Amino acid sequence: MRTKDGRPLTDADLDRLAVEAEAGYDLTTWRPRRGRPSLTGASVGAPSPKIEARVPATLRNEMARYAAEDGMSVSQVVRDLAEQYVAQRRTRSR
Repeated sequence: MRTKDGRPLTDADLDRLAVEAEAGYDLTTWRPRRGRPSLTGASVGAPSPKIEARVPATLRNEMARYAAEDGMSVSQVVRDLAEQYVAQRRTRSR
């Protein structure tokens, strides 16, 4: 098993998480959190659609490295590329 950032979970990590879960959580302090804001600026309840694509790990890693160097997220890079593609197609379709 791995964390969200890709770090492998150790046996010590799993033991610590199990102890924490078995102790229980104080749900009286829990507050619902808002999701991510819509990219279209629409009101809450209008989520932005998600597009998923499988790519080779080497491509993903290189893209993440370059994106970080440019102060961007991989998601922003993909959105920018998708916008460029659609703009080119619009131009060709006219």
